Parts: sequence; structure tokens; C-alpha cells
Amino acid sequence: MELKKVHPMQVLCFETKTQLSEIGDYVRVVAHKMYQAAVQNDLEITGPVYWIYDGMDGNPETVFSLTIALPISFKDNYLENSDFKLKSLMPFQCVSEQHLGNWSKLGETYGSLIPTILSGGLTMSGENREIYLNMDFQNPEANITEIQIGITEH
Repeated sequence: MELKKVHPMQVLCFETKTQLSEIGDYVRVVAHKMYQAAVQNDLEITGPVYWIYDGMDGNPETVFSLTIALPISFKDNYLENSDFKLKSLMPFQCVSEQHLGNWSKLGETYGSLIPTILSGGLTMSGENREIYLNMDFQNPEANITEIQIGITEH
């Protein structure tokens, strides 16, 4: 577990309201289209895909905000013919842990981090991020995902 402050970044993003029970609808679909939009709009991709959850509590039926973001470099805040938008993510204070392996076990990593955060006297902000450092759909055990649980600054 690492305490860190993530610097602001510019992203190409997709935003929606959803539930954990529906989240599979976005896997391998949105990111693929975002990469295409980035290339079509001559945007420089500067990092891996982020999934940003705001208000997710682990309950499959809770509605929360989901942002799927691709870090990029841009000059203008305008895209032609795109389902995506450009925005800047604010600085983010978090506790971070790397999850190695299948995403079906992400809950175990969250489950070990949250009690540590709370017992350390930290307060969760309600925003969590997952950074997909390596996505291997043929061999999910090779996935590398950084989990970032937002905390409020003291």
C-alpha cells in the first residue's frame, strides 16, 4: 500500500451513470472506440486507460458515476464528430495498491485495502480509480491493475 498524490492530467473520456451489475457492457468497447477517436483527432496518447468510479460502494445495484479516461495531450477543448469529450482531471490524493491477475479478484484487493485505510485514520473520498497497466484478455492472470482509493486530505 502506497500513499500518493496524482498530478492533474488531460484526458479523452466517456462519462455515464451505471451499476456494477451492468459494468460489463463497457469492457473492451469504450476503450477501443476511445483509442480510435484519439487517432482520428490526432491526439497524443500519454498513458493507460483509467476507470474512475464516484459513489461506488460495492453493492451491484447502487447507481454511481463512471468515467473511462485515456490520458492525452491536447491544445483545444473541442473534438469533431466524437462521442467523447476532453477534460482535465484534478489532483487526486489516494492510497494505491497493484493488483496482479484476474479482475474477478479485484474485490479481494479492495477488501484488504479498505480496513487498512480506515484503521490508519484516513477518510475515503468516494472516488476510486483503476489504471489498467496491462490487459491480457487471453491470459487474465497476466493483468496488472493499479487500484487507487481516494482519500480526503487532512
